[in-house]
Amino acid sequence: MPAPDLQGPLDDFYKRTGEVKKIIVAIEATIRNPGVLATSRTNAALASIDAVTGNTANAMSMVLLASSFEEFVREEIGQCADYLAGKYVGFQDNVKHSIRAAYWKGCLESLRFTGSILTTSEPRTPNPVSIGKIRNLLDSARGFVVDDDALQFNRAVFYRHSNNFRPHVVDEVGARLGIKNIIKNAADSSRIKNYFGVSRKNESYDKLKAKLEEFYERRNEIVHSLSGVTGYAVDVVLDYIVVFEMTAESIKVVLTKEIAGW
Repeated sequence: MPAPDLQGPLDDFYKRTGEVKKIIVAIEATIRNPGVLATSRTNAALASIDAVTGNTANAMSMVLLASSFEEFVREEIGQCADYLAGKYVGFQDNVKHSIRAAYWKGCLESLRFTGSILTTSEPRTPNPVSIGKIRNLLDSARGFVVDDDALQFNRAVFYRHSNNFRPHVVDEVGARLGIKNIIKNAADSSRIKNYFGVSRKNESYDKLKAKLEEFYERRNEIVHSLSGVTGYAVDVVLDYIVVFEMTAESIKVVLTKEIAGW
């Protein structure tokens, strides 16, 4: 069985963070050098780009950074889940049981978010899209949870989560595959330790966790109270990008080591 592609999602994540960097730096440069850029489009006068525009772009970039990181984690876990299907029969029984139990919890959460099976317009009839999703989910639950056939599971159940991908959520989705303490192990990276100026894994973990939690607090403030957001400086956003890039890179290393033992 070929190894999962854990580098591809990381490359895609770096591409997205690269675009974010270009956007916020370009607007910053435009503010500092007014009149340099021009456009023929109406209602989009570049001459009016100012600090408010910069704050808006920086706030939007924080939201995009969060979604990009979450997409990275989902794809990494999805790749590992696909690989697990081929290795599952060789696992010890206690590992199999814990994975099936975690999968069942994931199925229940997925069902909870399905909502109504009826269409929103009159006449209210069963929605074939919703019914199809439920059928696929129940079929996979029966195949994997009941019949213990790993080829029947849906990879999305392993990484689907209703909350932001804060450190504990990343750990939670990883644990569904039997991979524990992803963020703590990722914090053992020499690059992350150097960033925080520490030498011990626990110190690095505490600081990384706090930094990521701080980011998500700010991200949520932006999303839930946009009118009250004053914005964050370009340097602040760039710093968060560095932290997430280091974390993503280290997560890839951690997962690579974990699946090597499957």
